[in-house]
Amino acid sequence: MTASRPRATDELTRSTRLAANAGAFAAVAYAALYLVTTQVKIVRAASPFGDDPWDVVVSYGAIFLAIVVGATGVRSIRHRGPRLEPLIAARIRTGVAMALLTMGLTLASDVSALLFAPLPDPAAADDGRLALIVGLIVVSGATAIVATGLLIRAGTIAARTTTPQGEDASEPDILDDLLGLAREGAALLRPIRTPVDRLTAFVDRFLATSPASPRRHRLAFGIVAAVAAGLAFDVWHAVVEGPWGSLVALGLFAILTAGGVLAVYLATLGPLRLIRPPRS
Repeated sequence: MTASRPRATDELTRSTRLAANAGAFAAVAYAALYLVTTQVKIVRAASPFGDDPWDVVVSYGAIFLAIVVGATGVRSIRHRGPRLEPLIAARIRTGVAMALLTMGLTLASDVSALLFAPLPDPAAADDGRLALIVGLIVVSGATAIVATGLLIRAGTIAARTTTPQGEDASEPDILDDLLGLAREGAALLRPIRTPVDRLTAFVDRFLATSPASPRRHRLAFGIVAAVAAGLAFDVWHAVVEGPWGSLVALGLFAILTAGGVLAVYLATLGPLRLIRPPRS
């Protein structure tokens, strides 16, 4: 969730970034578990949490993590100076906490499946596939526990060194941070600097002044994004797994995916300041 940056100059920044780095390692470890057990067919065939209800927890947990880790990573990279503003640090810690809570719940679901669900392929206990799954769960759980401890430490330091602050209308949202990163990246690549600057300026004006700006219609934007995600999942599934067996299954999975994306968007919109309201 972070990137290389100048050395932090205060305890709040150092502790928050340490927790974010640990959270990033935990996210990578969990991503390895998720990808191996869902995308590697020979392992997926042996996974005891590949069927419902455990598969539902894994699937929705992946959607939640994708949004939370993505938003927190963007914010961490954008605000990589020697000192974090207290509000930005709090947003980063909130993102790390949400990610770790989600990983904890999905890992608990995975462990319960290992304990109570029958193995889809009994041979997995002898050929090493079950051992691989258990090992990935252990590594993911261990990194999440370390990150949780560092996050608690960062929260304690923040409570000791800062005073509670209310909402600040000048605080950037994820869209602001993405535009800032685009400008910073273009500055390193001189041939594209001018067109990227023009594009980001256009997008910035659109977000600030257009009646169709997502900042003026945050709920509608979330619904449109969720529907697009549901349709994209249907297309991806058809490419990877083959054509859908029926239109009913196609529609059902699109609705379930869209519903999950919308629920995650609404749950994270305010806490992670994904899209702020327009400034007066």
